[in-house]
Amino acid sequence: MIDIDLIEAQKGIKSIGVIVFNSDIQKLNNSCNIDAGLSDLDLFGVSLGHPIFKEKLEKVSKENEISYLIISNIDKVNEDKQNRFIGLVKDREFMGYNLPDNVIIVFTVETESDIKKVSKELYYFCEVNI
Repeated sequence: MIDIDLIEAQKGIKSIGVIVFNSDIQKLNNSCNIDAGLSDLDLFGVSLGHPIFKEKLEKVSKENEISYLIISNIDKVNEDKQNRFIGLVKDREFMGYNLPDNVIIVFTVETESDIKKVSKELYYFCEVNI
């Protein structure tokens, strides 16, 4: 069962993401969702400072006290694809774009056993909330 208070406690904390079940993301309002399996072309094929999620995330974060960048299905992609998101969590920056302070980064997995599929490097920067 997801603990919203624990997730919201991550607001303002640098270098941390949260891992939740896919089925729990509907409880996270004010979100911008992307799939972890996006191709490199889709994820990186944008101009510097304008990642594909920037406009929606900016809108959501300006309208709400707490917002979420949800990266779905992290357990479904290989370690290299997972590790593309380490800098986003660690530095709160992606392709020259700095995440707003009120955005919490959330990764999703299907089942509890799928947590083992999260790369060790990414897992190091995450709080598990399942």
